[in-house]
Amino acid sequence: MAASVLLLFIGGAQRPSCSEAGRILLGAGFKGKWNREWGKGLFPVKSMRRLLKAGLVLLILATLSIAAAGVYVVRRPFPVVQGQRRVPGVRASVEIIRDRWGIPHVFAQNIPDLLFAQGYVHAQDRLWHMEFNRRIASGRLSEIFGDVTLKEDRFLRTVGLRRSAERDLAQLDDENRGALEAYAAGVNAFIAQNRRRLPVEFTVLRFAPEPWTPVDTLAFAKLMAWVLGGNWESEILRAHILSRFGTAAAHLLLPRYPGNHPVVLQPAVSNAFRSRAILNLLDVAPRATGIGSNNWVLSGTRTSTGRPILANDPHLEAQMPSIWYEMHLSGGGYGAIGSTFPGTPGVIIGHNADIAWGVTNAGPDVMDLYVERFDAADPTRYEYRGGWERAQTVREEIRVKGRDEPVVETVRITRHGPIINNVEEGLNAFVALRWTGLDTSTVAASVLHIGRARNWNEFRAALRLWTIPAQNFVYADRKGNIGYQLPGRIPIRAKGRGTVPVPGWTGEHEWIGEIPFDDLPSMLNPSRGYVVTANNRIVPEGYPRFISSEWDPGYRARRIKALLAASGIDLEHVKKVQMDLTSLPGQVLVGALRGVSVTGELEAGLLRELLVWDGVLRPNSRAAAIYEVLRVTLLEEIFAPVLGEDLFERYRRHAQFWQVALLRILQDPTSPWWGAKGRNALLTKALTKTARTLTEKLGPDQTNWQWGRLHVMEFTHPIGRVPGLGWIFNATSPPTGGDAFTVNNGGFNAANFRQVVVASYRQIIDVGDWDRSISIHTTGQSGLPFHKHYRDFVPLWASGRYHPMLFTRARIEQEAAGTLTLTPAQSPE
Repeated sequence: MAASVLLLFIGGAQRPSCSEAGRILLGAGFKGKWNREWGKGLFPVKSMRRLLKAGLVLLILATLSIAAAGVYVVRRPFPVVQGQRRVPGVRASVEIIRDRWGIPHVFAQNIPDLLFAQGYVHAQDRLWHMEFNRRIASGRLSEIFGDVTLKEDRFLRTVGLRRSAERDLAQLDDENRGALEAYAAGVNAFIAQNRRRLPVEFTVLRFAPEPWTPVDTLAFAKLMAWVLGGNWESEILRAHILSRFGTAAAHLLLPRYPGNHPVVLQPAVSNAFRSRAILNLLDVAPRATGIGSNNWVLSGTRTSTGRPILANDPHLEAQMPSIWYEMHLSGGGYGAIGSTFPGTPGVIIGHNADIAWGVTNAGPDVMDLYVERFDAADPTRYEYRGGWERAQTVREEIRVKGRDEPVVETVRITRHGPIINNVEEGLNAFVALRWTGLDTSTVAASVLHIGRARNWNEFRAALRLWTIPAQNFVYADRKGNIGYQLPGRIPIRAKGRGTVPVPGWTGEHEWIGEIPFDDLPSMLNPSRGYVVTANNRIVPEGYPRFISSEWDPGYRARRIKALLAASGIDLEHVKKVQMDLTSLPGQVLVGALRGVSVTGELEAGLLRELLVWDGVLRPNSRAAAIYEVLRVTLLEEIFAPVLGEDLFERYRRHAQFWQVALLRILQDPTSPWWGAKGRNALLTKALTKTARTLTEKLGPDQTNWQWGRLHVMEFTHPIGRVPGLGWIFNATSPPTGGDAFTVNNGGFNAANFRQVVVASYRQIIDVGDWDRSISIHTTGQSGLPFHKHYRDFVPLWASGRYHPMLFTRARIEQEAAGTLTLTPAQSPE
């Protein structure tokens, strides 16, 4: 992509070299003899001075012209935030007040205008971001980037997010279809008025956006559900491990949830179910993904004010611009503030005048892989229960920039889902993907209903419409109630738990329904006075419904629970919890190293430093850097020789599996995984490699061996990957600490230690005294390079600072930076 996009950026022309530029400027015939000719009358000195002055003036003018043109191209898309704008499609005047942090507060007189204005404002600040996301979801990146994104397009066309979104739209009722259409109309009104003021990315890539549609919104919702629900990869991993090494190795490599780590529901909640059929939930493993989240809610009995406090920080892969856009929407009976997704109407996480809510990924098993038997004589027929069924065949044409003809992907779809062999390596049979996200969904309607809920019952009624992705919702209201609800479509299987691929032809492993909403985990006002979720195990032993066999290992949840044990908690304390960098796995590793004997002065010195480390992954900590490099080195030294290259590469992508497995091996000096030479020898070797890695990456001066210097967080724009363009599009954070198992999530790529997962948004809500609530996301509100709100959140986010979530009109007007009024118009300006 880098080469193709760079050629587009410079117009495909080769730039002259410095020597060529010199010959052009001076003339090809001089060739170094100019000093002999000056003063001999060839060019009088005064004439040359005049020429040089004129040339200097021309050079300055040219430089200023280029700079002015650059400023014009960059600043041209900056949104109008002050004054009045006549816009076709709006029914009555809409007021948009932007505060000094770039947060828009939208006041409308009815719901259609409110959602219209939200679409308009999203497009003002994030049109390119929206365009990029809808192209990902629809498998259309290659139209603008060429062959470099063809693999991704082929995969997503095969899965069929957009095909599924089109089915969702067809079954929506008039009210919810109208909401999506109103939002899309606002986006398109902005595009129509600003075709000559599009974001710079459209100029660089030389295309213009198509009109926004409700299907674009629904497809993006499917994409987010896909990102948060990918346990199909762990099914493939588990199948490989079982087939090569057997059950005992699988139990060690994919260990079950630690028994001393928290579960979301209190044990008493499950007592009512003990008379029902009890499923064995002991064989459960940590969830195999670095993407997660934290949320918690405290009742007034545990806070300094007597009011509930609700906190949330979703953990997602870093993006530029931020995946989130903060917004306040008020009008027509809707009044909510918080974080939104550009491209989607409503507020996803936040509060209204009565309730507050936050979400984390629940991680239920909503994906299964089915091995299909196709007819060798007719590849459109597959076997099912002794007979033949006809697979649906879909022809997907992918237009690719630089190619004359489209790439055609023929997708076969069985009763279980699309066949993914053409787009997924390592499958030795025809495999179909079954996923709840490909069924019809009403999640977009749920978002709008949540924002209008006034109490616990209305909140739960709104969540009945929340189909995908299944999330842990925490709740609080002005009356002092707190609660928890898991919504989402979770399948009931006729046989098995979907942990490995199953035969599709027998009919024995079908989904026979979904868990009824009223049977999903829920609690109101728990006696302990708080709810904590951090992607950890949700239900205790004895819960009658199978939800998942994979969870986050629970280190973050355990740490949060310990930090919230005090009473009289205030907002400042909650800030410190969200920014906590204590590594519980690091402390376990240090304990396991006591008594270890290594050879070599350098190795012994590194070990001594680890043994006195407090386990806090501060960015300026040398011990933290040693720990992180050592554990990645141990991963390679212990598992790679046994698993082999291909399987090890799959395994290393699942840090939440191998972290628990590694700690259990470290605590067992006699484990066969240490090899013939034993634990001390392997640890000596690993420490030697650790020192070598740190030297290669940070230099021989050990004072530079700091975790924050290795654990770099760069927010990278798709075009910012092009050499020379990063300074325009990207943002580098101040040094950050943590890893995937600290409350302040700093998950990183084990191959290079660069941070890839972030707390993408943080909110702390003082329930009832709304103006005291605070929030922040990663980069800034604007998606327009060089805008003052493009990168301004980065230093705040990195250092644990927040901005106020202004909710009352008086506070909003005190901090107003501009007011734009949209008024009705019959035709475009």
